[in-house]
Amino acid sequence: MTRAAIVGTGFVAGVHARALRELGVALAGVCGRSTAESFAREWGAAPYDDVTALLDTERPDVLHVCTPNAVHAEQTLAALERGIHVVCEKPLSVSSSEAATMTEAAAEAGVVAATCYHVRGYPLVQRMRAGVEAGDIGAARAVHGRYLCDDMLVAPAGWRLDPADSGPSYVVGDLGTHWLDLAEHVTGLAVREVHAEFVGEPLEHYAALLLRLAGGAVGSLVLSAGAAGRKNQLLFELEGDKGGLTWDQEEPNTLLARAASGPTELVIKEAGPLARYPAGHAEGYGGAFRNLFADIYGAIAGERGRSYPTFEDGRRGVALVEAAVTSARERRWVEVEAA
Repeated sequence: MTRAAIVGTGFVAGVHARALRELGVALAGVCGRSTAESFAREWGAAPYDDVTALLDTERPDVLHVCTPNAVHAEQTLAALERGIHVVCEKPLSVSSSEAATMTEAAAEAGVVAATCYHVRGYPLVQRMRAGVEAGDIGAARAVHGRYLCDDMLVAPAGWRLDPADSGPSYVVGDLGTHWLDLAEHVTGLAVREVHAEFVGEPLEHYAALLLRLAGGAVGSLVLSAGAAGRKNQLLFELEGDKGGLTWDQEEPNTLLARAASGPTELVIKEAGPLARYPAGHAEGYGGAFRNLFADIYGAIAGERGRSYPTFEDGRRGVALVEAAVTSARERRWVEVEAA
């Protein structure tokens, strides 16, 4: 049986643990600070307060990195040095130089190294990607949307507002990386340039981005952690010369397919490779993680045809964050560093 370990014991670590249990992956150990013992009891794992001790004692097959951004690189590299596969939360790191080091180390180790862009695991996200590839909307002309939550209003943002832990960005790094990866994943087009406006100190809690994508497509994105009543609205809209698509993470089981010359269709999630339940039975956030991890662990097992967001994808996300930070500071269009 494949054995995993988790470093970090916060909310998202629990999401990872639950998805691993559903996949039948044994959780050998967890590493954290004050809550490590209670988290370990809940999930039937051994508690540790030092990640190297965890890796050397338990020798897991896979390490899930669910800690603040600033320690992702150190903890990931410790696993890679031991030949251990890694699933790292986004953003992959706090700088492009760190992301490059992590990506190169993973390639040298010859292991599976995945960035946890869980949004790719929703069935209708893959439906959108397949439809775009099939030419359903024609040529992509524009992407637009938002990722809004009210974390700052209902709960303390904690480490995410501290540059020492979070890195150079709050909402672009925490929320925007999901949306931007989704946009590139669905359209197949890379964001080439960014123009950003930030509000908030020491890190932004609101950001507005203008985007220029490959092939002449354009885009816009609004991000906020202070939108009352919005818990996790990732709204994504894509406009093509034949039709458009609208999808919202808060309503993940429906997709609006808009035709230029025909009726607009409400697409309901159907049974398929990423769906565990029949159409009409809701699937959501936890299932997206499970779907993503199923592909990652399938790749670890040597199964062909498995697709997942790699460290290269995570490295690209970091480059997008840095471009937005530079743009907001210098008030100009900034080219995104090529991967």
